[in-house]
Amino acid sequence: MQNNNSKWGFGIIVLTILVSLCIFIFSFVRNINKEPSTVYTVYLDGKMIGNLASKKSFEEYINEKEEELKKKYNVDTVYTPDGVEIKKNFTYDIMVSSNEQVYSRIISSKKFTVKGYQISIDNPEVEDYEKKTLYVLSKDIFDKAVVNTIKAFVPEEDYTKFINGTQEEIKELGSLIENIDIQENITYKEVLIPTDKTIFTDVESLSKYLLYGTLDEQETYVVTADDTIESIANNHKLNVQEFLVANPEFTSENNLLYESQVVYVGLIKPIISVVVDIHSVSDEERAFDTETEYDSTQYIGYTAVVREGENGLDRVTRKSQYINGQLISGIVDSTTNLKPAINRIIVKGDKYAPNVADLSYWQWPTDRPYTITSYFEYRWGTLHTGLDIYVGYGASIYAANNGVVHAIGTGCIPGYTSCNGGQGNYVLINHNVGGYYTVYMHMKDVYVSPGQTVARGQKIGTMGNTGNCVPVPSPRNPYGGTHLHFGLRIGAAYGNHINPLTLFK
Repeated sequence: MQNNNSKWGFGIIVLTILVSLCIFIFSFVRNINKEPSTVYTVYLDGKMIGNLASKKSFEEYINEKEEELKKKYNVDTVYTPDGVEIKKNFTYDIMVSSNEQVYSRIISSKKFTVKGYQISIDNPEVEDYEKKTLYVLSKDIFDKAVVNTIKAFVPEEDYTKFINGTQEEIKELGSLIENIDIQENITYKEVLIPTDKTIFTDVESLSKYLLYGTLDEQETYVVTADDTIESIANNHKLNVQEFLVANPEFTSENNLLYESQVVYVGLIKPIISVVVDIHSVSDEERAFDTETEYDSTQYIGYTAVVREGENGLDRVTRKSQYINGQLISGIVDSTTNLKPAINRIIVKGDKYAPNVADLSYWQWPTDRPYTITSYFEYRWGTLHTGLDIYVGYGASIYAANNGVVHAIGTGCIPGYTSCNGGQGNYVLINHNVGGYYTVYMHMKDVYVSPGQTVARGQKIGTMGNTGNCVPVPSPRNPYGGTHLHFGLRIGAAYGNHINPLTLFK
């Protein structure tokens, strides 16, 4: 019985071999005089989706089917999507897919592409900077849009003279542009752009996007009889410069408005940072100081003027840097005193050591000359609650009036509703009258301690760039962002913000 089964199994094996040999011989004979066919195998993300008889015919078919895309982007050719590969193969299998079948398999999951440029915008100098990517049909569109953005912050006439090298040299007084640059690193790469991306096809729309950070329609406002440029800007959380950028038909905050006029009040959020370096020479009034002498035979409140003051005049050469129209730094390069200031001298009663401020006389908190880089106003949609004053890294800072040091510290002042990353080294002085408190932020050094009585004009520290400062200090620019933030509060240590300039009027 076992022998018969073995013979039967052996026979099946022999039969299988004979059938396979016949199939091979048949295929060989059929193809022995036949040439292999050329096909184009199409892969989508590495997976084969069909064979084509002609790559050229398929590309022509795509361009016929995607006529709307060609009209929309004003191009002559539409290309296959990213992830589609077409490879030439040779095969005896002549079965191929139609152009329509392969097109349908692609379009069901991918968008076709057009040739253009990928623009990458990055700023490695700024921590946590969000890299941006734009797509344009041509590099020329982006270049022209960048020029338009620059002209939003630089008068066109000044820009043209700078580009053409026709600026007049400064003989005595005046200013000129030393450099115009873009802070970010911008790179171009020619790519095939999927048509589901936002592709900029014209200069106007890209210019708008670079300036506002959006393509949405900007908010408008209808002018009333009592409006001024300053009041409109303030009511919409803009400063005057931002308003002028959004409305280039105006050249100054003193320009006249008319009732029912429509103006733009959208927030400026530029995609790129236009850096402009200005060299200027100007004659600036040097305000006189008031020197106070105390007479211990008279009570506090007694005041007599010994000598009236007279302002002086300085010729100041500055190197100023603006980023998107905002003054970031104003380094004083040199100063020539044309007329010395004559200080006013007053005698005040001083029957006991004063720790109470005299509200009629306030000391400017820094040396002169100085630059105010930001005023008490809305900036980037948020109220800037003090004056940013620049003299130089390590410059002296003085108490604005008599008082007692309420607090010193580093970081965020306790009780302040907004910290914005830290006020750095700070001093908070209680002037013990009228609820007046002054605050001094971003200091390099602090020379006073809590509870200490300070006198008007006493040096309390030095100017620095601690805390949240712009530009951010870096190894390449260790003194970046240097300034004093000088603030005034009335009512309590953390009471209402008041414009500090009101103290000196």
